[in-house]
Amino acid sequence: MKPTFRCGTRKAIDELSEELNIPHNSSMQDWSYTEGNPDDIEKYISHYYLTTDDDKKFVLMEIIIQATEDQNTEELFIKYCETIKPILEANFKLHEFTIHYWACFDNENIDDCWKIATLMRQLWTDKSKLKLLFVCTVNRMRSATAHKIYEDDKRFEVKSAGTDKSANAVISDEILSWADSIIVMEKHHRNFIRQKFPEIYKNKKIVCLYIPDDYDYMQAELIDILKNKVEDVYRRRLI
Repeated sequence: MKPTFRCGTRKAIDELSEELNIPHNSSMQDWSYTEGNPDDIEKYISHYYLTTDDDKKFVLMEIIIQATEDQNTEELFIKYCETIKPILEANFKLHEFTIHYWACFDNENIDDCWKIATLMRQLWTDKSKLKLLFVCTVNRMRSATAHKIYEDDKRFEVKSAGTDKSANAVISDEILSWADSIIVMEKHHRNFIRQKFPEIYKNKKIVCLYIPDDYDYMQAELIDILKNKVEDVYRRRLI
């Protein structure tokens, strides 16, 4: 799935232009890709670490990637790829649109893409999987079945847990924090998270599938219901 479109804000561009002494006026197109100087890449990276504003970080990374692509030698290109890789890994959500753009997925011939496309494709493959946590009561039937169905799906990383103390994997702060989105089987599972983990409840996407505890592990009917419901919430971007 393609990431949501994002571009640099006028305020971020104007402030960075002044802070980094990069010429800019409103008529300049693709400013962050055309006006940066590859010789100043160290300055750009240092400034990235200093700023706390996400809009400015977003624009700065566009400049940094272009400056990396434009390095004069293969040695310098590799050096700065290795420098920016951990930055992009740590801030993947902020830069996912930029990473996807530079990955050049619309061209199957990687040799016909930007040099940095190889790194960007690797980052996208490694980091773009959605981390899903399936939750039921004892983690033996519904959530365990969902886990099994989707454990090899290239779109997702999956885990499952139960709210009861007897669950195969008991729900915890650690496993909830790991997840990007949480899929519960019944409303009382969502209520449990709200009561026991209020901060996580406020900051995570939690979707209820409303599947009662009426099925056995990997029962054909349960598999069909789970697939239909999970695909529906995924297609509607509820997770």
